[in-house]
Amino acid sequence: MNFIFDANLPRAWAAAVAHLGRSHFDPGMVGEVVHLTDKFAANTPDLEWLTALGHERGVRWSIISRDGFRKQKGAERQVQRQLGLSVFVLQKSWSSRRYWEMTAQFVHWWPRIVEHACATERVAMEIPWSISGRFQQI
Repeated sequence: MNFIFDANLPRAWAAAVAHLGRSHFDPGMVGEVVHLTDKFAANTPDLEWLTALGHERGVRWSIISRDGFRKQKGAERQVQRQLGLSVFVLQKSWSSRRYWEMTAQFVHWWPRIVEHACATERVAMEIPWSISGRFQQI
């Protein structure tokens, strides 16, 4: 499973969890962990990069985002479903937190995100703030 962090999330998060997770997960469980701007220009339209990811043969991608993919009938959601991409969106309550508090909480959530992404396909899930919470389908 590969993960791409949307441009609305800190670039450092992708690098940090990629580095932290290298020895934690079973070999082959996690492939690339990148920020959107590592693969595409920052101004690449969402539909363009989503389509490009979805057409990569033999590669599964999960997207980590802050505020996208909540509209059921949105074009991004249609492409996400059609091309077999999964999306994990931070619940809106994350935005009221300070950077380091959010970063620590995200690192705490990361193993659960990876496990869920590897066990499912074509899902759109919301990540609650509370670690005692559960993913909610959006």
